[in-house]
Amino acid sequence: MSHFDPALRTWNGPRQPSIINPAVSVGQAIINVLERTPEKVFLISADTGESVTCGELRTRMIRVALNLNKRCNLLQNDVVCMVVENSSRVIPVLFGCFLLGAPVHTLDASFEQSDLVHLMGITKPKLVFCNESNVKTVIESLKQLASDARVVILDDLASEKLLFDTAEEEQHYRPPYLGDSDKTVAVIVCSSGTTGIPKAVCLTHALLIAPYPWVTNLGIDTVLCFSSLYWVSSFQMLMMALFNGNKQITTSKPFSPAYAYELISKYQVTNMFTTPPMLVELVEYCESQNLTLPSLRIIGCGGSSLPEAIRQRADALLKPKGTVCVGYAMSETGGIVSINLFGKPNSVGVLMPNFTVRIVKHEGNPLGPEQEGEIQVRYDHLFAGYYGNEKETRTVLTPDGFIKTGDVGYFDKAGFLYITDRMKEMLRYQGYQIAPAQLEAMLVELPAVSQAAVVGIPHPKPPHVDLATALVVLRTGPDDGQSKTLDEQQLLTLVNQQLPDYKRLRGGLFVVDSLPRTTNGKINRREAKQMALKLSQLTNGNGVL
Repeated sequence: MSHFDPALRTWNGPRQPSIINPAVSVGQAIINVLERTPEKVFLISADTGESVTCGELRTRMIRVALNLNKRCNLLQNDVVCMVVENSSRVIPVLFGCFLLGAPVHTLDASFEQSDLVHLMGITKPKLVFCNESNVKTVIESLKQLASDARVVILDDLASEKLLFDTAEEEQHYRPPYLGDSDKTVAVIVCSSGTTGIPKAVCLTHALLIAPYPWVTNLGIDTVLCFSSLYWVSSFQMLMMALFNGNKQITTSKPFSPAYAYELISKYQVTNMFTTPPMLVELVEYCESQNLTLPSLRIIGCGGSSLPEAIRQRADALLKPKGTVCVGYAMSETGGIVSINLFGKPNSVGVLMPNFTVRIVKHEGNPLGPEQEGEIQVRYDHLFAGYYGNEKETRTVLTPDGFIKTGDVGYFDKAGFLYITDRMKEMLRYQGYQIAPAQLEAMLVELPAVSQAAVVGIPHPKPPHVDLATALVVLRTGPDDGQSKTLDEQQLLTLVNQQLPDYKRLRGGLFVVDSLPRTTNGKINRREAKQMALKLSQLTNGNGVL
C-alpha cells in the first residue's frame, strides 16, 4: 500500500530492490533471462502463426547485433529509428540494438511525412527500419531532412539475410556492459501527443529493467497488446512478459473488438492491455454477442480515465477469475506508477515499488490526503530527459528530481490515488475550472451513450471563456430501452439538468459515429476539438450560450 510521510508530505510505494540488477545493460539482462528456458515459446505471430522460442530469440538478437555492427557500421550511441508494424522480426532487431548500445527511436508506421520529419529531425538516426508500405514516406522524409541515414525494409527478403545471417562470433558472444545504466539511453519514445506536439522521451537501460519483474502468482501466462513500439505501453507489456516468463502474441492488424475476441479465445490470453475506448468497444461487442472472456486474468487499462460503470461491465465478462486493473503511467517514468488490483472504484490504485509521489497546488508546498493538486512523481531511477531538448527537460523536472506530470489528482486516507483531470485539458468558465473527465464519466453513465469526449470551444465574444462541448457515440447493442431514441437536444437537456450552472455543456452536444483517436486508441483531443468547432459552426451550436 502507499505510505504517507507526514514530515515530507510525500506518498511512497514499498521500498524493495529489483529482482534483476538494473545496473547491468538491458541486453545483458535479456540474454540471461532467455538462456534459462531456451525451449520455451516466447513470441507468437498471430499474422503468420510463426512461433519463436527463447533460444531462437537469443540467437537472432545476437546475429542482429553482430551483423549491424559489421555490415552497417552501427556503433554504441548511434541512433536507430524503427518505423514499423508489429511482426516477429521487430523484437530481435530491437534487442540486437540494445546489445550494441544503439538507442532505438520508435515511431508509428502510420505516421505521415510531416510527423516523421519532425520526430526524426530531433534524433537524426543513422539507420531507419521501415516496412514496404511506408518506405516511400520514410525516404521522402529523410530527403527533406537532408539525411544520409541507411533505410532497411524490415519485411523484405533482403533484410532477412542482412540481419539474421549466421555470424562467426555468435557461438562465443558475450553481451558487453555499456556503462552507467542510469545514464545510458536504450529507447527513445514519444510523449503521447494527444494534446500537443510529441517530445522525444529518453528511457535508460535501468528504466527498462527495474520496474518490471514484479508480477507473480497472478495466473499470467499469455500476453496480448495491440500497441506498436511507438507507445510506452508496448514496452511495458514486452518487458513484463519477458522478465516474468510469459509468451507474447503479436499482430500488425489494428484493434477491433471482434479480432481481439478471436485472439483472446484462440490463444487463451491471460493478460491484455487496452485503452478505455478500446475496452468500451470490446465490452459492447461481447455483450451484444452474449460472449464472455473467462481466460483473461487481468485487463490492464490506462491512457485516460475509465468510467466506473465500464469497469464493472468488463469485470462481469471476466468472471470467475479475471478483473480490470486500471493503472497510471506516463512515458517519462518508463514503468507503471500505480495500479488498482483491489477494485477500488474510480481509483488508479496504490503506488508501485520505489515510486514517490506528492500532490502540489500551484507550485507551493505539498498537500495532504484528500487534497487535490498537480501530481508530481519521482522514481529511484531518474528520468533522463528529452532527447536534444534541455529546456523542456528543465521545465518538466523540479530541482529535487520530481516529474511535473500535468495531471490533477489526490490520495485518499488509505493511500489510493485518484486522477481527476489533465491540467492542460481543464476548461475555465467564469473563474471556475471544469474537468472534462468528470463530465465524460457522467455521459457514459447514460444508457444510450457508449463513448464521450468533452472539449472546450472558445466563446465567440470576449473574454473568450471555454464552452464545454460534448461529442458522444451512441451504443449499438441493447440498452434498458430508455434513451437511444433521444435526439441531441434531448440528450443535452437531460445532461444539463444534472449539472451545476457553471459545468453545463454551453458549447452543445453532438452525436458522432466515432471519436478521433491516436494509433494507440486514446482520444485525440486536438482533433476532437477541431471536430467540435466544425460541428458547432455548421449547426450554430445547440447549447445555451
